[in-house]
Amino acid sequence: MARNESSDTLQYRRAVSSAILTTFAQASKIVVGFLILKLIALYLGPDGLGKLGHFMSLTSILALLAGGGIAHGVIKYSAEYRSDKFNLYRLLSTASAFAFVFSVLLALLFLLFSHPISVFILGDGNLAWVISLLSLFQLMLAFNMLFSSVANGLADVKSFAVTQIIGNLISLPIAWLLISKFGLSGAAIAIVSILAMAAVPSLYLYLRSSLRFRFRRRKIDSLLLKKLSWFSLMLCVSAIAFPVVEIYIRQNLISNAGYTQAGIWQGLIKLSSAYLGFFSVFLASYFMPMISRCDNKKEIERLTHKFIIFVMIVFAVGGGTLYFGRGFFVPLLLSKEFEELNSFLLYQLIGDFFKASNYVIGFVAVARAATRIYIISEVFQAGLFVFLSFLMGRFIIGAEGVTIAYMMSYIICFFVSVVVLKYWVRS
Repeated sequence: MARNESSDTLQYRRAVSSAILTTFAQASKIVVGFLILKLIALYLGPDGLGKLGHFMSLTSILALLAGGGIAHGVIKYSAEYRSDKFNLYRLLSTASAFAFVFSVLLALLFLLFSHPISVFILGDGNLAWVISLLSLFQLMLAFNMLFSSVANGLADVKSFAVTQIIGNLISLPIAWLLISKFGLSGAAIAIVSILAMAAVPSLYLYLRSSLRFRFRRRKIDSLLLKKLSWFSLMLCVSAIAFPVVEIYIRQNLISNAGYTQAGIWQGLIKLSSAYLGFFSVFLASYFMPMISRCDNKKEIERLTHKFIIFVMIVFAVGGGTLYFGRGFFVPLLLSKEFEELNSFLLYQLIGDFFKASNYVIGFVAVARAATRIYIISEVFQAGLFVFLSFLMGRFIIGAEGVTIAYMMSYIICFFVSVVVLKYWVRS
């Protein structure tokens, strides 16, 4: 009994330590992200933010798809091969080859169709060069994905945190110059720079690590390649499902209520994505490697319950602070033109509370490589949100109706996930 308590204490100490480092990294991303969002809101207003909404969704897709969307697979197998150098190096070679081929093909696709993509995403074919530049930036995203994923899998949270913090600090002055001087196109490049600049410190740390230049073509493992492809499929569905839903719903908002309402909703979901990112990064860097190494379903269930409670408590404190201080935070983080969202911020926070809690169960599916369950879950969430937003839009036009639909969909999704977890543990 004492040994279990000691083990639990050690796990919690490591969790707290990882959470602190992750918090600093994510805090830097949140602060820089909000400063850039603030600049966009000041220079371009809700209308401009509404026009950039589709582009933000596109960058979210590329951030997840960078290198083929194998981040969670690399974390999982890096954790498993931590003490096995032979298989770890084989993983590095296989993952590098997968990421390189996927990134080159994606870059060529974006370069080839830059004009029609620009017309749809930015509403202006003359900004096709922005899409072309984005296609090249995603190569940097792919490298940073590999480095960060290996660091997380090896429990080197410090390296991950350092690259994120330095990358975010580098991107801020560049973003300010771009937004202030070049307007909409500059803001689009600034959004990408937040993600891409982390590759600079990542490259420096990689060249100083013992893992440098471990890519060998003869060490590419076909079985690992197949396993990583399943993770790629899972993340591709995840990367495409919700951003595509966002684009669809935003387009309906633009058609029915105008760019300003779309901009209000965009400001709201950017607030959400900032703090939800903390939970996603923390769970990916600490919880998922832990679950990957565990084969006991009862133990997995116990850990999942504890982490759900942990996430709920942390979110309740942070979300409560944002809600009760909304009169201060919304004008500070966005601008006074966004104060309309104060009246329905609570709906978004309740939805985010259940979404963050649902993340914990979702990472169990990823860690166990339960591809079918994960994909069904993502499609169900996306479909439910679209259906409810369409339903609510018939009664409440504008961003408020969409936000209520968001809250309802994630309350339902959370309880469905709990039932599925219980069934899996007992099967």
